[in-house]
Amino acid sequence: MAPGKRGPAFDSMAERSSMKKRRANDNPCSRESYHQQDTDGSYTNTLSSSFSLAGAEQAHEFDGFLNFRGADNRKTFSDYLYHSLKDAGVRVFRDSEELHVGEEIDRRLMEVIVQSKICMPIFSKGYAWSKWCLKEVAEMMKCMTVEANKHLIMPVFLDVTPEEVQHQTGCFADAFSLYEEQYDPETVQGWRDALKGIVKLKGLELVKVANG
Repeated sequence: MAPGKRGPAFDSMAERSSMKKRRANDNPCSRESYHQQDTDGSYTNTLSSSFSLAGAEQAHEFDGFLNFRGADNRKTFSDYLYHSLKDAGVRVFRDSEELHVGEEIDRRLMEVIVQSKICMPIFSKGYAWSKWCLKEVAEMMKCMTVEANKHLIMPVFLDVTPEEVQHQTGCFADAFSLYEEQYDPETVQGWRDALKGIVKLKGLELVKVANG
């Protein structure tokens, strides 16, 4: 083959690579899609602008608080979002890095929620199995109710629909069935009310984003 000319094998390889990228973009739950959905930085830039505008006149220790179940997406979407926002100059809290040894986790987390401009609960299929996630999201709603002009919540629906979260169906139903046996009715109802309330807020459904 003459130098500089592309043969059939090269063209076939390029086509397979292109098809692989398209398939990744079509699947909102694949690791590749988390990185490719924001290759131009538009999503991160939009969030960065929101963090800059929200409560600009207030003194906050953190710009944002990420609330998610680590077993579901710590090494995929939430990790990508966390580092993208940090690279954009946004001070983001996630419990794996900012908590200090010997500190009371419950108290510290609640303080950070109060001190954050925007809270971002990332809802996944296993989200409700974390009582910490539910406690945190209930605190977010409490802060927003008391000081709506100082605290914003931007929910992200990763691989579940807002309807599943609002009505606690699917995996959420299984988790809450267990909680009904383990905790007092008032606590469980508080978690349910928080989930119902948060769905009414403007958020991001990643399945819809991936599908255009």
